[in-house]
Amino acid sequence: MANSEAILDTQTATQTQMTQDTALESQPIEHPSYGQLLGKHVKMKSLDLRHSEFKVGREGTCHLILDEANLPPSKLCRISKHHFTIKKDLNDTTSPTYIHDHSRNGTYVNGRLIGPNKCMILKHNDIISIAGVSIRAFVYYDLRYSMQSDIKAKELLDRYHVGRKLGSGACGTVYLLHDTVSCQPYAMKHVAKDPLNERSRPKFLNDPLRVMNEVNIMKNLDHPCVIKMHDIVDKPDSVYMVLEYMKGGDLLSRIISKGFLPEKTAKLFFLQMCHAVKYLHEQGITHRDLKPDNILLEDHNEYTLLKVSDFGLSKFVRKNSVMRTICGTPLYVAPEVLQTGGRGSYTRKVDIWSLGVVLFTMLSGTLPFSDEYGSPAVEQIKRGNFKMRHSVWKQVSSLAKKLIYDILNVNPHSRPSIDTLLQSSWLRDPDIVGRAEQLMKISLRVEEPAPKRTTTSDVENNNTSPVSSFAPPSKRKRRL
Repeated sequence: MANSEAILDTQTATQTQMTQDTALESQPIEHPSYGQLLGKHVKMKSLDLRHSEFKVGREGTCHLILDEANLPPSKLCRISKHHFTIKKDLNDTTSPTYIHDHSRNGTYVNGRLIGPNKCMILKHNDIISIAGVSIRAFVYYDLRYSMQSDIKAKELLDRYHVGRKLGSGACGTVYLLHDTVSCQPYAMKHVAKDPLNERSRPKFLNDPLRVMNEVNIMKNLDHPCVIKMHDIVDKPDSVYMVLEYMKGGDLLSRIISKGFLPEKTAKLFFLQMCHAVKYLHEQGITHRDLKPDNILLEDHNEYTLLKVSDFGLSKFVRKNSVMRTICGTPLYVAPEVLQTGGRGSYTRKVDIWSLGVVLFTMLSGTLPFSDEYGSPAVEQIKRGNFKMRHSVWKQVSSLAKKLIYDILNVNPHSRPSIDTLLQSSWLRDPDIVGRAEQLMKISLRVEEPAPKRTTTSDVENNNTSPVSSFAPPSKRKRRL
């Protein structure tokens, strides 16, 4: 009998514990407050905002029920049952706080109408008006305002919500940005200026008219495979560039996560890169820092749109001009740049070399030149000394390998032009061209070259190949 009672007691205790555990599991997680709603023309105590949704209106299901205790009848009659909702992603402390308008008579933020079934982003000390601009009902107080990023540019903070860091490197830090009115996401690159370098630069390089001219050119770039610049703020200590936001991350991360890319995928990406570089060269821009880190992907799909970004080292040059500055990432830089130590001259063919290194990296997941291969990488690059060591090269077509050998030619005059690359047998793959056209939403048909006698300048510029039909009619002429 005693044993039976003991068993029953044990069962009861176990059931009680299970009931308590279930009750705990069913209780909602209590998140800390991310903000407060303060009454202005509405009589109320300040309310902590800690749920992912906070509804305001006359309906009994709202978190804040507006009645005659809050507003006089003359104003209350203009309030909707569900007037607006404040929403926040509680899993991301840096995410924006959205206000959604569900009303018939309007919800306003700082005097701007949100609009039916539309939303805006709330910022610290924003005024929320309801049923007319004059009824300044609430003030939104952001409790995490002091914890936000170190971005101090007022022009940016007034227009955008600065979110989490997307990445950082030697050239700056990239943040996720949201336009407070349209809620459109962007990426913002923050580059701190070096005051010592700024003082040592020639005056003409700091000429505001020259700087703004280059900025305007950047803002006017328009190609499906080139990142669009939407805004720029130039401050004495920093430059802030607001760019398109690409959810798929950068190409380097894709290569690292996969180990290497299948040849079809690499070909699709390389084709898009070549069209981007062709467009930039036609605009008089040499990128000078092409590498997987600066190639961004639209999404995480295997076949996706690609965009070339980061023009921090780009230079606007006249036709046939040369550049005499050492730029670029060492493992992707062309040999002619290293051979002269920056004292010689080089042309846009430096971008072709970098494309070859990127293609090598995509297909194998390794670099063609590295200090780990015995001799210094700089010496390997100068001699064009590389090997296809990885076993994955056995799966790569001979056409792809030949193209890499053609590109990684230490003699820039013998290196193919961007037009020659686009005419290569490897890239003229109908399936890949079709996929690229769908992603880029343009035609990539290439015109047949008209017969013409080769001149000395054609050989030097290696520019005798036909150009893509994407270029405007005025730019389809071959350059001599």
